[in-house]
Amino acid sequence: MAAAAADARPARSAAAPTPAPPAPSSTPLGPTVASPGSPPIPPDVQAGSFVIADEATGAILAERAPHDRLRPASTLKVLTALALMPRLDPSAVHLSVPGDIAALATAEPGGSAVGIKPGLSYRVSDLWNAVFLRSGNDAIATLAAMAGGEPTTVDLMRQTAQRLHADDTVVVNDDGYDADGQVSSSYDLALMARAGLQDPGFRAYCALPKAKFPSVNGTTFEIDSENRLLGKYPGMIGVKNGYTSLAHHTFVGAAQRNGRTLIVSVFDAGPDIYQQTAKLLDWGFAVPATAAGVDQLVPPDPLEKSSVPNETLPPPDALHSKKRSLSDDDGTLNTQASAAVTAPHKEAGSTFLGDAFETLLYVIGFLVAAVVALRARVLWKQRKER
Repeated sequence: MAAAAADARPARSAAAPTPAPPAPSSTPLGPTVASPGSPPIPPDVQAGSFVIADEATGAILAERAPHDRLRPASTLKVLTALALMPRLDPSAVHLSVPGDIAALATAEPGGSAVGIKPGLSYRVSDLWNAVFLRSGNDAIATLAAMAGGEPTTVDLMRQTAQRLHADDTVVVNDDGYDADGQVSSSYDLALMARAGLQDPGFRAYCALPKAKFPSVNGTTFEIDSENRLLGKYPGMIGVKNGYTSLAHHTFVGAAQRNGRTLIVSVFDAGPDIYQQTAKLLDWGFAVPATAAGVDQLVPPDPLEKSSVPNETLPPPDALHSKKRSLSDDDGTLNTQASAAVTAPHKEAGSTFLGDAFETLLYVIGFLVAAVVALRARVLWKQRKER
């Protein structure tokens, strides 16, 4: 799985020709449909739209406005991951350049970021950790650059949505930041989460509570998950949260109990979205596994799987980045840096050999200078004695 390098991040993609979704504050609740004979959904679950389904069978146990097209916020990064993970080797190393994230400052003011620094090197697995734990738009932008740029990534996301039969989803950008025409639904997000849980690489990333992230001079700092249910709700596996002022709070996740896994997706909720999600999961686990569903998650077309990341690898050596000059602001690299963009960390030995050769030249130069100086001193003494 080779990662293709891109010199610069292109302009943001144009909006797709679809009506803008309604503002969350005007989205009506309900109606709510639940499995026959099950207890009512807790009345304080006030989210505008949700789906709770059995991961193994795809049976939907309860739903509210499952196909309402709403703004997904960062939960759309689940689709980005499904589209790009199989195409990017988790051990590949990318030298960040200004062009990777240049468009974010103007196009996505206030967007979430982990703090990618041009001139530092990042493994693909580091970037996915930043996506799932800190919802870093700058990490998504860097991954998209490695995959060929944002337009290519958006096209791959649209193709992946088709394979998932996520027909409510319209993709405009690669990170879920509010854009006119960009919509999804609680049903589609449940489809995406179900596909992700069946992918070994995806499942490893979405379940991480914390990770080390590369910083300057070869150091790291710790990032932890923004998912407030991870490590707190019994059996919580993870997946993805989201928030924008237009989308309000969104969430898609999964939890396991007594060998049974439930998927829950929630749109158009308030700051108590985690409490609402926990109540939906409690309700779902109380419904017998044999209960009839009210709807069904359609199975996806075959999807390519990704590799499980090796979290024991050391961080990329940022000290080497000082020898790689960034030629100009558009993100183009010199020859040495370009060769390093897609080279796995384990192949960085060529830099060590270069450093050793450079040191040898310095030593030889010093010895030559010392010999010349000594010879000059001898000649000067001989001339003086005459």
